[in-house]
Amino acid sequence: MKDTKVAKQALKVTTPLHLLQTLTRTLNEHLGEACQQAENDARKALEKLNRQHTKLQEKLAEAEEKLAARQASGNDAKSLEKTQSKLSTLQQAMEELQTARKAAELYTRQLQDDIRQTLRIGKGLERIEGQAGQAIEKRGKPPAPRSKSTQAGGSPRRKRKPAEQPSA
Repeated sequence: MKDTKVAKQALKVTTPLHLLQTLTRTLNEHLGEACQQAENDARKALEKLNRQHTKLQEKLAEAEEKLAARQASGNDAKSLEKTQSKLSTLQQAMEELQTARKAAELYTRQLQDDIRQTLRIGKGLERIEGQAGQAIEKRGKPPAPRSKSTQAGGSPRRKRKPAEQPSA
C-alpha cells in the first residue's frame, strides 16, 4: 500500500518540463484572449466614433436648414450670426471627429496586422509545448530494445570471411 502511494506521489511531482508545458499553454491562451479583447475594444471604439459621426451629421444638417430658413425669412442679424456660429462649431467638431475616425481606423488596421503577427509567432509556443510533452512521454518510457543485427551501426552486420592464408 505504501508503494502505490509513493508511486502516485512520484507521478504528481512537477518537473521543469511540466512547468514549461503549462507555462507555454497558459501563455498562448492568454495571448489569444488578449488579442481578441484588444480587437473587440478597437472595434467598439470605432463603432462609437461612427455613431457620433452620424449624430453630428444630423445636427449639422439641422443647423444648415435653420440657417437657410432664417436667411430666407429675413431674420435679424443677431439670430443669423448665432446660427452661423453654431454651424461653424459643428463643422469644426465634424473635422475633429473625422480626424479621430481616421486615426482609429489606422490603429485598427495596425492592430489586426500586429495580432496576425503575434499569433503566428505564438505558434512557436505551441511547438515548445508539444516538445515538452514529447520529452515527458519519452522520459517515462524505457528505450526500445535493439536487436543484435541493428546495434551500433544501424544496419545488420555481415560476418567477415576469414583472411586467406598465403600458400607456401
